[in-house]
Formats: sequence, structure tokens, C-alpha cells
Amino acid sequence: MNRDITGSLLAFNRSSAGRSSGRLERFDVRTSLTDGEAHSRSPTDAVHGAHNRTRLPAMLSTGLSTLVRRTAPAVHAAVLSAALVATTTVASAQGTFLSQNGLLVVEMESAVPVGSWTLSSSTPGFTFDGYFRWDGPNLFNQPGSAGLFGFDFELDQSATWTLSLRNRHEHPDPTEENDVWIKMDNGPWIKVFSNFVGSVGNWTYESRFDLGNQPQATYSLSAGTHHIEFSGRSNGFKMDRVHLHVAGHPGATDPSWPESPRRFGTRFCPVQSNSTGQFSIIDAFGSPHVSENNVILACRRLPQNTLGYYIVSSAQGSPITPPGSVGTLCLGGNIGRYSESVIGTGNAGIAGFRLDLTAIPQPTGDVAVVPGDTWRFQFWHRDSSSQGAVSNFSKGIALQFE
Repeated sequence: MNRDITGSLLAFNRSSAGRSSGRLERFDVRTSLTDGEAHSRSPTDAVHGAHNRTRLPAMLSTGLSTLVRRTAPAVHAAVLSAALVATTTVASAQGTFLSQNGLLVVEMESAVPVGSWTLSSSTPGFTFDGYFRWDGPNLFNQPGSAGLFGFDFELDQSATWTLSLRNRHEHPDPTEENDVWIKMDNGPWIKVFSNFVGSVGNWTYESRFDLGNQPQATYSLSAGTHHIEFSGRSNGFKMDRVHLHVAGHPGATDPSWPESPRRFGTRFCPVQSNSTGQFSIIDAFGSPHVSENNVILACRRLPQNTLGYYIVSSAQGSPITPPGSVGTLCLGGNIGRYSESVIGTGNAGIAGFRLDLTAIPQPTGDVAVVPGDTWRFQFWHRDSSSQGAVSNFSKGIALQFE
């Protein structure tokens, strides 16, 4: 396959409208993408394949009944139009976790263990890769003094959200080794604990505030972006995952529920505006974990009803404007093209695409992503100007994989 960028610009601009490479197939996603209660264990949860342990955000799927799949599948613009918002600050864990229909799930190991937190798998019953154990000293009167880590997350509704921390302690006295400090946004540090008799030596979602009559931990939170932090308190305390949920959600304390998807990546490249008067940008949704193979790219602010495809490189190059284009190419080194997956932007001006991390196109053939890799993407598309038919490029996004 010819993947030379500058040499194919004019051919790309002149190619027939509506033409795309690869055979088009249609498949039903009624349960996986349009039903907010659909569970990730359904085989149709992923846009393509069953590699992921997260669901596509329900807010990406409003009103969708079918998708168009190509050799490397594109995601229909309507799937993505409701959820495309700006990337926020990255905390200890990469990216921003996105709640779905009143539930947010985050695995502790999605953060980097800091201080005296240890990622362990020695105690059975954990989910995914392991759990965090506090191996530092008891810090009963020193909240926020050691082992601080946290997560950025985005809630889909304003509500009273219950915090259910899946935790475990082994001391025969249920009031020992049973707590952690937690802070929500700019609020105070509060001790969160479990101490029912049955909690000793078992994973439990019991999570109570050390306040007043020791209620279940809850927060009144608005829709939008928030930040939660954890700080070590009791030696030996173990944390597997945390759920934030509204009342009545079926996944409130279900340890098999998948981790929530993330929006992640770093934008780069001083691009030019397209014919809409804006420059197009790419968001990445899913997970940076290579083993999950669950990343969707969504380019927005594109001209309506035009065609384009994604290009990719491991290297960032000096910005150039190739012949036949009015845009800026910021990829360097070996540049691969997803030319077998030409995507129409539709009336929404959005181009969605699910990556296959086992097959990143390069001039010498497809390569697989490995943890530690950074891959950079732009969307290359048809555009119009006073010069006539031209091409343009989106802003780049760099994805670091774990």
C-alpha cells in the first residue's frame, strides 16, 4: 500500500466523492450503544471486536441504531457528537474517566503507586491487575501527608453520588487497619473506613465517613469534571477499585462491572483553520492500556459531508504545508495511512474511528503497539478554499500507551 503523504495529496483531492476502500458491512448495536443499561459483557459492546473491558460511553450513542464498519472500522459521527468536550488536566492516572448513566468505576492500578502504596496481587479476589496496599506508617492525625494519588473524572449528571470503595483488611479486630484518607475536589480530608465484623479477611464495598453517625460516604456533585485524592492512613489497608454511583444503579457494588472509559492524549501542532472557520481537533476515548485494545479517535469541527482518513507516526515532525494542501502536517518519520478506512464526516462534521492496536499501519507493514509507545495521529481530509479543491489536516494528538 502506498502510504507516501505528499505524493498522494492531489490524487486524494480529486478522488470520487463518496468512495471508500474496503467492503462496507452493517451490524446491529442496539444493545451495546443505544441502551444505557447494556453491560460490557455483551459481545456487541465494542464497536469492533471484544478486546475491551470498558463500554463505549452511553452519551456517545444517543439515537444510534447502526454503525458502518470498514476494513478498519469507522465510528459513525452521530455516536460521538454528544460527548466531545475539551481535554482536562491529567492527574496521577492518565486522562479523565467518564461516568455512564450514573456510574463511575476506576481501578486503583490505573494510577501509579506513589510513596508507600504497593501494587500487589498476593491476596486473591481482586479485579483486573491487582490492588493497592498501604505499607507506610499509621497516619491517624496527618491527612494528606503521604502517598497522595488521585483521578480526574467527569460526571454525566448532577446528583448525590455514593462512594463505594472496594477494600479489605486482615486484622482480626475489624476496627484496625481498616481506613484511608479521601478528599473530593477542594473539600476536607475525611477518613473512610469499613468495620463490620464480616469485613475482616473479605473484600467489601462498605465505605463510611468517620463523621457523626458514620454514614455511607456520599457527595453532592454537579455534572462536569471533578478530582478525587487518596492518602495513606492505616498500615496494611487494601484498595481494589472505587465506584461512584447514583441510587439504584445495578453496577453500584458489582465487582465485575468494567472500568469506565477515559478521554486521554496530548494535542500538538499549530494547524490552520478549515473551511468552517475553525481548526479541527481529535479526542481519544477508551483506555491507554495496550492489553485492552480499546481506543476510539473522534475528530470534530470538520467540514460537513467531506471525506478523510487518519494518518499515524511515532515521531513528531516540524510543521510543513505539503503541496496541494492548505493545512499543516506535523507528523515526522515513517507515516502510515488508514487509507482503507475513508470516513465521511456527515452533517455533524465528525469522524470517529476505532483503532486496532495490533495493527498500526507503517510504510513497511503493520506494527503492534507495545506499552511505553507514543503514537501520534492527525486526520487528513478534503476541504475547499479560494484555490478550489484542496486538503487539510486536523490538530495532532499524541497517545502514550501503558
